[in-house]
Amino acid sequence: MKKNLNLTILYKATNPNATFATTYTFASAFSTQARVGFKNFSAGSTLQNTVTSRDINEMLHNQGVSITDSELDKLKNIPGVKFDLPINDQTYPSFVGLVGRPKTRGPKAGVYIFTHLATGSKYVGSSNSLSRRLDQYFSSSPLIKETGLLLPLIKKDGFSSFSLEIFVMPPELSKDYYYLFLEQYHLLYKDFDLNTQRIVNFRVNQGTTVYMYDLKGEILYYSSTSLNQLRAHLGLHHATCTKCIKEGTSYVDFFKITDKPIETAQKSEISTLELASLIAEKRALSLKSLSKITSRPLSLKDVDTGEILKFSSITSATAYLK
Repeated sequence: MKKNLNLTILYKATNPNATFATTYTFASAFSTQARVGFKNFSAGSTLQNTVTSRDINEMLHNQGVSITDSELDKLKNIPGVKFDLPINDQTYPSFVGLVGRPKTRGPKAGVYIFTHLATGSKYVGSSNSLSRRLDQYFSSSPLIKETGLLLPLIKKDGFSSFSLEIFVMPPELSKDYYYLFLEQYHLLYKDFDLNTQRIVNFRVNQGTTVYMYDLKGEILYYSSTSLNQLRAHLGLHHATCTKCIKEGTSYVDFFKITDKPIETAQKSEISTLELASLIAEKRALSLKSLSKITSRPLSLKDVDTGEILKFSSITSATAYLK
């Protein structure tokens, strides 16, 4: 169920005469935050650069997430890359180089903005896999439902009537929910009037929280709110993670994967890409070690006849006994 809220916001800290009024649709669960935190700034206003971490944190208070001014400054300084639409043979290499290809390991999180060239109206969205999400738009995927204001306008005017700007999260901001904070930052401005939902849902309480530590539990390398996110970022299979969590076994003799936080652990500063590289390195060493074990020669003695059978490896012995 949705509720329409007519919000007239009086913002007099910078401009005593500034009053901006409009109507937006909010999910009813977020109505309280909308009344308290929503400031509707016009694109040409002197207030264009006044959105602060406090504004965002008030908006998202009931979701239990927050951001600092310094973190928000880093997000605002991420350079955007603009593309004319539709993507063509000339721009496709740059596009793929920026966001990657769908269904590949190590997806890139970020924010994207569609701008309607004739009116200047904008739509902002975000994803932990930009390549997958944008491919859904361009391939007319049924996963992108034709609701709201953006898709009907694309269908009516065509992609050539839009430009696309993409902001890819740098490694130090690729963890957690930073891309969602950047989306929420943009949603506080009036020119994003193709968005009908004005508050980002962080979904922080959905799924299983997963932590990846060193074996001693002293270093926190990674955490996510779901096994799906862990797989998307690091390529670890659900079954592998579930086994480590349930049985308490290590992963590649180096990592401890658990659903229980260790309060004394120190958070690692390495990026998701660096962690993925470290996992690949430890996985290779683990496989090499396993290979040495399985290739070790051994002898089997038949207890009935006393005959001794010699094999070059465990693998060959197993094959003989099948």
